[in-house]
Amino acid sequence: MYYKLSNDFSVNDIESMQNLKFKFPDVFESRKLIDGLNEEILPVVLNNNQDAVDFAIWGLLPQNFKEDWSVFQNTGNTLNMTLSYALENDNYRDAMKHRRCCILTSGFFASYHLNGQVFPMYVYSGNNKVIALAGLYNITNDDFVTTTVLLRPSNNFMSNLHNLSNYMPVTLDLENIGQWLNDGWSTIAYNEVDDFDALNMKSHTIAKEFYKNNIVYETILEPVTYKNLSFNS
Repeated sequence: MYYKLSNDFSVNDIESMQNLKFKFPDVFESRKLIDGLNEEILPVVLNNNQDAVDFAIWGLLPQNFKEDWSVFQNTGNTLNMTLSYALENDNYRDAMKHRRCCILTSGFFASYHLNGQVFPMYVYSGNNKVIALAGLYNITNDDFVTTTVLLRPSNNFMSNLHNLSNYMPVTLDLENIGQWLNDGWSTIAYNEVDDFDALNMKSHTIAKEFYKNNIVYETILEPVTYKNLSFNS
């Protein structure tokens, strides 16, 4: 599944998008790799405040949840979920209707299994330094925002890269960001919109240190070539 993201951009990169402004710009930290299995925060745009970039804890907690993040995440991981599950499940249907968000990221990661080895891939837009992923959010009892990344069935591009799962994040271009945050959200949710072509999505293999906890260095996102393994990006 998709438990890691990259936020390899600056506050200015985000604020140049549709005149967005950070509510708390000093809180943002550019990071090559974010591991959602830890308690991490992500920059998000909420449907009830579309001109501001807020922060959300990655891992959706129930609305008005009163306990610690780890208490709920240890019983059921909500870093991501499929669109179909969110639409059908009573616990998330209300969030789908009323609490949608865009999670701002520079890219996400895929894994390709071949001959007993797993190779990491970085997936990103060839057009934009920042891309938006469709998400849901809830607000805890003490007013923290929590979020999840929504997934749809893989397109051909992702099926070729990520053969350990049949799903991929819902990526949104600028037009569909507005649609997702407003009344047109159901078109995206039910039709499982694919904006890969509009975003000119690219990919390349990266170093296997990606899979090792706490190993992050300046060039972790740079291309690495593996013998007998090649992909058209």
